[in-house]
Amino acid sequence: MNLEEAYRIACAMPSDIHEHLPVFVELCEKLDATKVIELGTRGGVSTTAWLYAMEQTGGHVWSVDVDPPPDLEHERWTFVQGNDLNPEVFRALPDSADVVFIDTSHAYSQTLAELHLYAHKVRPGGRIVCHDTELRRPFGVGVQPAFPVRKAVTEFCREEGHPVTFLPNNFGLALISMPEEL
Repeated sequence: MNLEEAYRIACAMPSDIHEHLPVFVELCEKLDATKVIELGTRGGVSTTAWLYAMEQTGGHVWSVDVDPPPDLEHERWTFVQGNDLNPEVFRALPDSADVVFIDTSHAYSQTLAELHLYAHKVRPGGRIVCHDTELRRPFGVGVQPAFPVRKAVTEFCREEGHPVTFLPNNFGLALISMPEEL
């Protein structure tokens, strides 16, 4: 199956993120993105959309996860296994990314730390995208404030002065705009 077919199937198959996949592709087209960093891959559904977008723009996706990679192979994809807050993992990823996508543990402190750290990897005018902003109590992360991802995004944007757009569907998505000039 080619990547376009895989992308179309991922968009049509109900999942916790399928409604956002076209948003990813449109965002990459709008930004003329050639560098995407994906934090959290799980089964590779979002990875498929980012790769499909990079085929359109001639770019590359770097994915990080603590678990082994999903069953994907593509010349425009590099997988790094490890904790994304590990300095070695951080250094293995490109600077001046057009998009950093965060969909990892959903723990408030982890998400806030990722936002502060990976903001340094995003080029001026790029975006940070966070999934699960409408997830009240993420499974498996212990006691958290309600809506921990949204709380982390809101706090980060307030502290740093970044505008954010929230999309409420499909467990929520935040699109954080980085300033055009630093």
